[in-house]
Amino acid sequence: MTAGPEGDEPTILVCGLGAFGQAVLSRLLTFDVALRVLDLRTPDWRTPGLQEALQQQLILGDMRRPHVLRQAGTERARSVLLLSSDSGSNIEAALQVRLLNPTAEIVIRSGSDLQQLGSLLEQRLPGMAVVNPLQLSAGALVQALRPGPQLARFEVNGEAFEVRDGPLEDHRFQRHLRLEAGEDSLVVMPRTFSAPQPGNPSAPDHPVVRLLGLLWQRLRDLLQRLILWCHTHSRLQLLLVAAVLTMALAGIPLFAARGGWVQGFFVTAALLKGDYVDPTNVVLGAAGGPHQGDAALVTVTLLYSLVGTLLSSALVALILDQLLMARFGVRRARRLRRQAQPILLVGGGPLATQVAAMLRRERQAVVRVEPDDSQQRSDAHSLFVTSVERAEALLRGCRVRAVALLSGQLLSDLQDTLQLQKLWPDARFALLARSEGTAEGLGDLLGGAGLISPIELGADVAVATAFGERVEGVWRLQGENLLQVRYRVSAGDTLVGRTVSRLDHGYGLTVLSLVRHKDPRPRAMPSPGTVVWEGDQLVVLASLPALRRVEQGRIRPPCWVIIFELPERRAQELAFTLQQILARQLGLTPAEAATLVKGAPCLRLPVDPDCGALLVRDLQHQAIRARLQPVNTTAPVDTPAP
Repeated sequence: MTAGPEGDEPTILVCGLGAFGQAVLSRLLTFDVALRVLDLRTPDWRTPGLQEALQQQLILGDMRRPHVLRQAGTERARSVLLLSSDSGSNIEAALQVRLLNPTAEIVIRSGSDLQQLGSLLEQRLPGMAVVNPLQLSAGALVQALRPGPQLARFEVNGEAFEVRDGPLEDHRFQRHLRLEAGEDSLVVMPRTFSAPQPGNPSAPDHPVVRLLGLLWQRLRDLLQRLILWCHTHSRLQLLLVAAVLTMALAGIPLFAARGGWVQGFFVTAALLKGDYVDPTNVVLGAAGGPHQGDAALVTVTLLYSLVGTLLSSALVALILDQLLMARFGVRRARRLRRQAQPILLVGGGPLATQVAAMLRRERQAVVRVEPDDSQQRSDAHSLFVTSVERAEALLRGCRVRAVALLSGQLLSDLQDTLQLQKLWPDARFALLARSEGTAEGLGDLLGGAGLISPIELGADVAVATAFGERVEGVWRLQGENLLQVRYRVSAGDTLVGRTVSRLDHGYGLTVLSLVRHKDPRPRAMPSPGTVVWEGDQLVVLASLPALRRVEQGRIRPPCWVIIFELPERRAQELAFTLQQILARQLGLTPAEAATLVKGAPCLRLPVDPDCGALLVRDLQHQAIRARLQPVNTTAPVDTPAP
């Protein structure tokens, strides 16, 4: 920090120096900005070096008092972070801060009890953001519990994306995820992307063919739903449904013997509704009245009528049950489906309710352990038990996919984890780590269990929000927190005039979506040569160090070079084509591309590897020799796949 409290540089004011506040301060120190800190009493410094770095900027007082906020420099602050453990005090202080400084970014730490009030304040007062560390942990927990090869799933501008370990063979709709560790093994791609099957010609565009294809797709979806329904119900239920359908189909020809199929249909429907006398008289009177040999037919109609009475009674009971539950506000949890592979949530309260809702949207069965019945009112679709022992008895013999222990009590969760790992050794385990910096080590000790630290996730989001960014989600991948950030590019922004490839390799931003200021339609996975201009809107995945590079304007230079030369006989002929290729792939203006090509038969240009690969492909199509190689290397290397 170079600017003191009386300096001209706008400061960032942090109020509330508990564990969460100190985690935020540790990250802010790396941004090299002027800081002021405020707390009600002398803090218990937990992070080494914070006391020495911030002792001179510490103000003691109540952050809800206007004179204390003035003393702390609120009127000159660019951002004010209200991070105490008391959500009510944070919101009260936020209103005072907004009166003193109408333009500052305000970050409010809030709990689940005041989450709705915080959301209303965000909508009413611009420049105010609410951060709930526990709520932010829900997405990371679902990510740790989710079965399947997808490491993460999220949505951007209505488009679903997923992160996988390892690229697909088709490289058109995927992008390597930028991590600070430098590993490029993870790729992000739209979930709707499916590689075309080789050898399959495109479907003809005839209306009849399209109609038949649509009918076949609807029929296939119906069959898939029917198969799924059969797999999720017991054998007794399937047997009863099959028996009723058999009786309905067999009754039409049976009762149509004397009066045609129309009579058979209506008699069968009337009997299965529970009527007896009228449909029986219709059947017996169709041939002039009852006969001596109609005893068997009368017995069959009586059987049909009894089954119909049971069906009608069950339907009335179901409707009455639903009406009474809706009238008295009583909800009943669903039963565990047959052959279900559930996910077990132990404790967690409102956090577990949010995690369960996210898992159910992905069609996952959820069993919750909650000793308090109040949580059942807010979650009507999970199966509840009151203890871990009851959960073990209920799920014994089942294949449990994942277990989350969310009580926050380390010793209790540790005991339950070791106990449940014996029952389900193949299940994924996730726990909440209340302290920062110990999650990875504890996870390795517990056999690779995922430990999610709400303090760590919330601190990253609070720091990004303090610089005016809007964080829409946070995902933990390979030990790093990646923030889903929405940028609104303004004049003078460090992103203006940069290509998507430069944002990727220069800053470490993985660009997911781009919305032009004159075109409201979002572009998923924009091409590497796309240039970002003022007024555009970007959604990116970025770590906190990447956001720091953007804030400070420190862009890394290209680490590859492309070397190409024009054939002497066709130099003038290919010059214009070369200008077009360079302008398209490198985001240059025609004048800039012409300046590069003019009078230079052999060129050596610094490029990023993805743009370089596309350049090599386009140049080779024009019979221009080109090769791509890393900086400080004389020998060409294999061209990365575009």
